[in-house]
Amino acid sequence: MYLRKIPSGKWQVTVRDASGARHTTPNRLKSAARQWGAQQEALMMRGEFRDPRAGEIRVGEWHARWIASRGLEAPTKAKLGSLWRTHCEPEWAGWPMNAITRMEAQEWVRRLCSTSRARHLGRDVRDRDQDVPVLSAETIGAAVHLMSSLYVAATNESPPLVAVNPFARLELPKIEPRPVQFLEPAEADALYASAGRIGVTWRILIELGTQVGLRPGEMFGLHGHRVDWLRNRIQVIDVMTRAGLRQWPKSRKSHRVAPVPPTILEGMSALIAGRPRTSLVFTAPHGGPVDDGNFRDRIWYPAVAAARLCGRLAPAAGDDFRQGMCGAEFCDDPGHMIRRFAPRVMRHTAASWLVQDGVPLYDVQALLGHESYATNPALRSPRAGCAQQGPRVVVSAS
Repeated sequence: MYLRKIPSGKWQVTVRDASGARHTTPNRLKSAARQWGAQQEALMMRGEFRDPRAGEIRVGEWHARWIASRGLEAPTKAKLGSLWRTHCEPEWAGWPMNAITRMEAQEWVRRLCSTSRARHLGRDVRDRDQDVPVLSAETIGAAVHLMSSLYVAATNESPPLVAVNPFARLELPKIEPRPVQFLEPAEADALYASAGRIGVTWRILIELGTQVGLRPGEMFGLHGHRVDWLRNRIQVIDVMTRAGLRQWPKSRKSHRVAPVPPTILEGMSALIAGRPRTSLVFTAPHGGPVDDGNFRDRIWYPAVAAARLCGRLAPAAGDDFRQGMCGAEFCDDPGHMIRRFAPRVMRHTAASWLVQDGVPLYDVQALLGHESYATNPALRSPRAGCAQQGPRVVVSAS
């Protein structure tokens, strides 16, 4: 500790940390300056010293350092980047880390609760004159979690950049439980038939997702050499992402062996016939891997819209057919249409059907590759025995 009187008449005390960096502060009282220096030296001896100026780093700068230091997968990094740019950066990037208080963080949450979404139903809805819903509780919670993670990393530094996390334990909007969504057997059969009219590849892919419960990326990245054609099972390893093929599963539990019904396996064998066994089982119409966005917009939703429980065809745009009717060939009866779900309903359907057939939850967890059976909402609150079950191939847990 070095104490001296400066030209202003104040007493300046200087201490050096373990790296040799100097930390100084002026005070009108010599005793107060000496006391401050002694306190800082004591903190250094205990390893608890924190540079008061360290918290002056801007939130935006700290976020850039935090992201760069983490080994995140490309999809996770893209998701966090979108969340940061949309909700966090405009509000907090220019703030010093030590300047944000809990009150200001809570006020930000309150404003988010009344903020309209930037995208709705897959479309950009900014600057449009239409009724757009506000941000969901899940989105608000994810934005707060991102900011809290920045501060957790800052408090874990040695020495810590900040003393407290203003985003911890905030009052957040309640995430209401959602009803479990899955296809009834009749709806699944109608969807298979509708997808088969688009292409046999898509029927087999949807059957695989609905009856075995593979994730879309796991199906898009499935190679022939990962299939045990004699024992009717698949080794789940490769995953197709928007950044390309990832040759390792999502998590430790995702690396698994899943049994496959023989009829689906026969269809997969026909798809890969004449091609090397190391090639992809499911490919795009013009070759190459299936893109999840194209599958969703060009295959899944058109197949859902055209599916009819009565087995008839959906009328095309130019057909002279009376709306709301079910005829000998065409059907446009709303009561014969299936419910419009996102592609993730395939996985929920597989889980729900297994639970309804009495397969233990921990066996279903292993078949689906979940770290916990509570991950899938269909396993948290299964609607067992709620509907008359038609004939289908059930995957055994053995």
